[in-house]
Amino acid sequence: MEVKILHLYHDIMNLYGEYGNIKILEKHLKDQGFEVIVEKKSLEEEKNFEEYDFIYMGCGTEKNQKVILSDLIKDKEQFLKYIEEEKNMLLTGNSFEILGKKIDEEEALGLLNFNTKHQDKRITTDAICTSKIFNNKIVGFINTMSIIEDNENPLFEFDYSTYNLKDDGIIYKNVLGTHLIGPLLIRNPEILEYFIKKIAQIKGVEYKEIKYEEENEGYKLVLEELEKRKSLNN
Repeated sequence: MEVKILHLYHDIMNLYGEYGNIKILEKHLKDQGFEVIVEKKSLEEEKNFEEYDFIYMGCGTEKNQKVILSDLIKDKEQFLKYIEEEKNMLLTGNSFEILGKKIDEEEALGLLNFNTKHQDKRITTDAICTSKIFNNKIVGFINTMSIIEDNENPLFEFDYSTYNLKDDGIIYKNVLGTHLIGPLLIRNPEILEYFIKKIAQIKGVEYKEIKYEEENEGYKLVLEELEKRKSLNN
């Protein structure tokens, strides 16, 4: 059975090598027995979102964020239709900010009721987070100029960071958005498994339990190191 993935704005929203999220997603889907097709679309290319089972977009500069928002406006209705039909999407870094009402004083897509404000200083920190939809703690790195305001449904709450951060990201239907990078799916096997199970369910295929010992050990090592830093700062 075929699974189609769209890596959206793969060239200009890939600031921290986040194609790694697509690579590991593709591998795990193939391990489940799927034939996986990854397509890449960027500026001024025709996009038909309903063709895809999963859409991913990574982090870009603040300038490129404005560029992709301007490009996506013309496809706004079908982009939002994809989301409302509860299809799967992951947005990391600053890409999820386009779903809000405003980025500074500029209109965004207006799907969710939050606003983004750019700061004078960049926020850079390793982080441990908790989430209402995941059992394990989530680890990652944040490098952003943005603060999210009026966020009614954050994806994560911070357990540890070197800044006074409270929460992060958004969850809406089958869309997850977060400032956390790493790449996120490589560092957090539970989030990867979450999307694999979602795709299998939509395709009507039974999910196969497969152990990935090296990936799980990598996650544990990162979490242990960050927990040590947390204890030293308390």
